[in-house]
Amino acid sequence: MLSYLAAALPARTSAAARLLALQCALRSTIAGEVNVPAGLIRGMRIASEPSAFTELEAAGWLRSPTGPTQHAGFSVELLDTAVRMQATARADRARAANWILRTCQTGEIRQLGTSPRLLALALAAHIPDEPGAPAAAEQEVLARMCGLPPRELTPLLDMLVATRFLRSWEHGAVPEDLHWELARHDHLTGNYSGLGSGRVTSRTGQVEDAGAE
Repeated sequence: MLSYLAAALPARTSAAARLLALQCALRSTIAGEVNVPAGLIRGMRIASEPSAFTELEAAGWLRSPTGPTQHAGFSVELLDTAVRMQATARADRARAANWILRTCQTGEIRQLGTSPRLLALALAAHIPDEPGAPAAAEQEVLARMCGLPPRELTPLLDMLVATRFLRSWEHGAVPEDLHWELARHDHLTGNYSGLGSGRVTSRTGQVEDAGAE
């Protein structure tokens, strides 16, 4: 879904709007209807950025008779019909949405801005199943997923190392490739205290990983 939204949304779409779009896309019905509870907006820490909804509405990606507030939920209709074909079963989408929410709430990144949190999600979605195995992706791919110029990735990656979300990162043999390792691999499983739900198992973590990416 991150890859799809990178192509479907305008290049200048903010990280906050991308986080909101990600949740809406994964939580929508087949008809494109989404109920967004106020708790979700607060949990994703985009309640202080009302422009996120406005951006998506201005881009013609969704519409709603009422906008979001900090105290009440809202409903939207996704105008991008193709987005509903980008994932498998609705249950898999719901698990991916839950994983994204819980990952955003982990202690290492929850106090960060929307751009580093979105990058953290993209990095976590690429992590291999084997503990300790490094992940890799093209710099341009990650930048496009996060709506960032490639040159802005380096300070954000350093920030994620400083907060101990990442253990390390480096350029590959080809400078355009990035390699990284999470500080704790079980960010993707129910064993990680920051995710804290018995419903998020290693098996569903793999499904959620695929759905998010």
